[in-house]
Amino acid sequence: MPENKIKNSITGYGLVFKRVMKDKSISIEAKALYSYLSAYAGANESAFPSVDLIKHELGIGKHRFLRAKNELIDNGYLMVDRKQSKNIYGSNLYTLFHNPRQADGRPVDDRPAYDRPVDSQPTTNNSITNNNITNNSKTINDSATDVTREKFEEWWKLYDKKLDKKKAASLFKSALKKHDFETIMKGTKEYLKTITNKQYQKYPKTFLSQESYLNDFSEELQPSGMDQLERMKYDESYWD
Repeated sequence: MPENKIKNSITGYGLVFKRVMKDKSISIEAKALYSYLSAYAGANESAFPSVDLIKHELGIGKHRFLRAKNELIDNGYLMVDRKQSKNIYGSNLYTLFHNPRQADGRPVDDRPAYDRPVDSQPTTNNSITNNNITNNSKTINDSATDVTREKFEEWWKLYDKKLDKKKAASLFKSALKKHDFETIMKGTKEYLKTITNKQYQKYPKTFLSQESYLNDFSEELQPSGMDQLERMKYDESYWD
């Protein structure tokens, strides 16, 4: 029969549960106070002797009483409220728990962790920290993906021979891991200056896979007809 259902009609003593007496996490003074309050509670779980009466009958001072009381509260064996009568608060009302209670009022599960149901396992700070790290990492990765996409779109707009955008995007992402964006853009602009016939311009995926943006295109730039005319007019060595 559950202990919170146990009732008896005999007055003058209460129920002291062996489980509480065997709990090595609480002191002998806490056990004495628990036993004392149990005697006053009788068949119930609540009692309301005054603090002065408790100290007098147990022969302890205020400090020892408070230490024992707080020990029972902290370990889930006791809850203290103010007894109210006709809107007037009187002495303390002590409610005993013969199975220790958690802060949310549920019984403490004292089974080994491996023997507990999954939902009764305590949430650890490590789990919370790992979740935060995972969420933060996801946010950072999402942000990095957005930046890469924006940079590719800028490059794609510059490179005026459009074909196989998906493959080009993948190669561009790989290129960014090895070279900075400015290098890729500068090399692309220099390459495009050399193109006079788009028929011979490399496809985007070829340009990126060959890392053509790293080439030196200065020697490939041929003087235009206007450049040659200017040289004919002002550079005497042209006729040598």
